[in-house]
Amino acid sequence: MKKKWMAAAALFCVVCVAAGCGKKDIRIADLKEVETDDYVTLPDYKNLQVTVPAKVEITDDYVKSFINSRIDAVSDLHELTGTVENGDVVNIDYAGTIDGTAFQGGTAQGQLLEIGSGGFIEGFEEGLVGASVGETKQLTLKFPDNYRNADVAGKDCAFAVKINYILTDLTDENVSLVDEGYQNAETYREDAKRMLVEYNEYQFERELRNDIAVNLLAGCTFEEIPQSLTDDYKNSLRMDFENAAAAENAGLEEYMAAVYGVTAENMESTLDEMAQRCAKEGIALQAIANREGLFILDEELDAAISGEALATQEQDEEQIRENIRVNLLYDKVYEFLVDIYE
Repeated sequence: MKKKWMAAAALFCVVCVAAGCGKKDIRIADLKEVETDDYVTLPDYKNLQVTVPAKVEITDDYVKSFINSRIDAVSDLHELTGTVENGDVVNIDYAGTIDGTAFQGGTAQGQLLEIGSGGFIEGFEEGLVGASVGETKQLTLKFPDNYRNADVAGKDCAFAVKINYILTDLTDENVSLVDEGYQNAETYREDAKRMLVEYNEYQFERELRNDIAVNLLAGCTFEEIPQSLTDDYKNSLRMDFENAAAAENAGLEEYMAAVYGVTAENMESTLDEMAQRCAKEGIALQAIANREGLFILDEELDAAISGEALATQEQDEEQIRENIRVNLLYDKVYEFLVDIYE
C-alpha cells in the first residue's frame, strides 16, 4: 500500500546555468575537504524569504473521500441497479445552465458525491434521492446569495444529473478488491489514514525544502565552480537517469523525453545545466554543514547502505560510499533548515 501511494511523489529539480572552470580538481566525494569559503558566500540562511506551504488536515471525511476514490476504481464494486438513498455515494455526470447557458464549473463527468454530505448547493443532493441508476434527473435550483463564485451567486439554475452507479460500501468481504492483502475493512481505513498523514507530511516538507533551496541558491554569491565537480555531477545524473530508464525498460532518450520532456538534441545541455546547479547546491550545503557542525557518522552511513552492492564497473566501492555520505549530509542540512521554517 505504501509503495503505491508514495510512488506519486515527484522529483523536484531547479535548473539554473553556471559557467566557469575549476580552481582545482574536485569530485563530489571531496566536498567535505573543500574550503567552501573559496567558492561561495552564504546569505543569512536562517532568515530567507521562504513561503511555507499550507498543511492539509487529514480529517475522517478526507480519508472517506480517498477510500471512495479507490472503490470507484474497482468496477466490480459499482452497483448498476437500484435507487439512490441518503448516505449513498454515487458517481454522476451533470451539466448546469443559467438562463439556458452553460457556465464555468457547472459541468462534470464521473463526479463522486455522498448524498447528504452537503457538498453541493441546497436541493441538489436531495433531488437525487429516489432516482434510479441510469436515470437523468432534471433539477431546478438556486445558488445561495453568498456562494463562493460571485458570477453565479443568487442566480436560478438548472442541472441535468445522470446517475451512473452507486458505490458499494467497503466491507471485510470486498476490501481485498480495493487493495489486495487486506481482509479487514477497519484495518484498511486505519492504514489509509496513517499513510495519508505520512504522504501529506512528506509533500509539505518537500515543497518547503524546494522553496528553501530556490531562495538559498538565489541568495548565494558564487566564485568559479570547479569544472571537475560539475562533470562528476553530470556523470552521476546520467547514471541515475539511465538506471531509471532501465527500470522502465526504456532507453535514456526515450525516458527523458517521456518523463521530463527533454529531447535528444537538448539532452547534453540539460544535463550540463542540472549538473551546474547541483554543484552550486552541493558547495552551499557543505558550507552550511561546516558552519553548523553537521556531519554523517560512519554508523549512519553503514545503516544507509546496509545490504546494498556498492561496486560497479565505473566506480569503486569507496567512491560510491562517499557519494552516499554526501547525499545523506545534504538531507541532514535540509532537515536542519526545514526545522527553522516549519
